[in-house]
Amino acid sequence: MRISCPMRPRFLSMMLVACCVSVSLSRHTRADDFTVVKGLHFSKATASLTLDLYVPQASADRSPCVIVIQGGGFRPQNGQRFKPFAEHLAKHGFAAALISYRGSPEHRHRDTLADVKASVRFIREVADKYQIDAERIGATGRSAGGTLAALLAVTGEDDDPDSHIRAAVCFAGVFDFVSRFTQQEQLQLQPKAKNKLKTNGEWIGPAFSTEDPEWSAASAITHVDPSDPPILFLHSRDDSTVPWLQSRDMHRAMTDAGIAAEIRVYETGGHSVSPEDRNSLDDMVEFFRTRL
Repeated sequence: MRISCPMRPRFLSMMLVACCVSVSLSRHTRADDFTVVKGLHFSKATASLTLDLYVPQASADRSPCVIVIQGGGFRPQNGQRFKPFAEHLAKHGFAAALISYRGSPEHRHRDTLADVKASVRFIREVADKYQIDAERIGATGRSAGGTLAALLAVTGEDDDPDSHIRAAVCFAGVFDFVSRFTQQEQLQLQPKAKNKLKTNGEWIGPAFSTEDPEWSAASAITHVDPSDPPILFLHSRDDSTVPWLQSRDMHRAMTDAGIAAEIRVYETGGHSVSPEDRNSLDDMVEFFRTRL
């Protein structure tokens, strides 16, 4: 015998609504100190580019925001390995945009930098919605991410004023691709230089040449001028992936141009820039508190 159930359509409707609400809420996660808004599409170049926005607890003042750029050999990245950077910033009162970007071998350095700049423009567009101060935006990254943070800092005002930032913190970045592969002092510090020349070349494009304009354009040191924002360079002397001399020379170029750049070189920490006796993320926060 079939038993009729007049409430079934309504029950199914309620379940459908509940499922939709659950899917919507899954884009937001909460911690004690911040909220994470996930999967925000920030670029018109491709729908696959998204960022996760870490928003600190509400306060009377708008928060500064830091673009967090993951490293990874200039390959495409989704940012997720750098959650500790974003979380550390959010716990200390900064909004943090954990971004994805395109990379080699399908895309070259100009495409990747365009993605990073698009993330800055997007943060400015949504600043009111998330209580962010659109004039206090910085960037940080390690390895390839440090390279991109520096390039963003020294080229933001040139061709795209809306992508300018106020400060950057660069962990173990490459800032001069030519000297990396020509200076004997640097070659001695990186045993896998030949492999790095190959992977860097895939991102930059043309075959390596000290005269090639693309290898120069990908090098932040060639763009330095007195109008650039301050940068803090963090590196470890025992980094065998990227010579710490890259940070030394970039810092020197900026201070010679009259920019208030800073540098901290740790004796240990390797390419992760993580000495046992200090959390280098605290140095990042200290700098952004002063500059943002």
